[in-house]
Amino acid sequence: MRNAILCCLAVFASSADGLLPGSFPMSSGRAAAACSRVSPVNMAGATALAAKTKVLESVHEVMDETQLMFCVRSEGLMVNEMNDLRQKLPEGVTLKCVKNTLINIAVQDHEHYNADNIKELLHYSNYWFFVPETQMRDSVKLWNDWLKEKKKENVIVGGVFGAEVLDTAGIEAVSKLPTKQELMGKTASLLKCLPQKIARSVKEAGAVRIARGVKEARGSKMARAVKAASEKMPQ
Repeated sequence: MRNAILCCLAVFASSADGLLPGSFPMSSGRAAAACSRVSPVNMAGATALAAKTKVLESVHEVMDETQLMFCVRSEGLMVNEMNDLRQKLPEGVTLKCVKNTLINIAVQDHEHYNADNIKELLHYSNYWFFVPETQMRDSVKLWNDWLKEKKKENVIVGGVFGAEVLDTAGIEAVSKLPTKQELMGKTASLLKCLPQKIARSVKEAGAVRIARGVKEARGSKMARAVKAASEKMPQ
């Protein structure tokens, strides 16, 4: 799908000359005048297509390496402010201002982002955060803290995780989930403690059985002694 889209963009760019009036036969004088008018248009169209293709490729790259994406409205956010914020992002996190049409095209090649209702998020102009699993908590916290510091109101609109569109609360909840590394660490700790707990349980169970046995033995000896003594007493 990705290659097909890029191929179509390239073909359209290469054939742009044939779609414009300058491609029709005309006299040399008119042709020269027309070319002087049309050539800048052709160049502008090809340049725009090349720029969109480059952006789309960059979006594909970050989608390949991340598990969560969320957006905030760009209204009121200054370019220099966002550039400064980029310097503070956790490792592996990418912040991009991407047109909604390109986001809609890009997600189709990424199963974990290809949500059926993705268009619910594709309104107005947005900045998009692309976040690896290990940085979800820190990225959401960083944005919320930055809003408070700058006194901005550009809260998280929503995002996509596991091919599901999430609202603001959903993104907050997902960001607090333990990472795979954290889960593996907890599992390893439980497995390490398990043999000790089993041994302690076995030891405690054995001690209980021994105590019960001693008690029963004592009771049995006492019973035998009483019986023997009663037998020796004169009738």
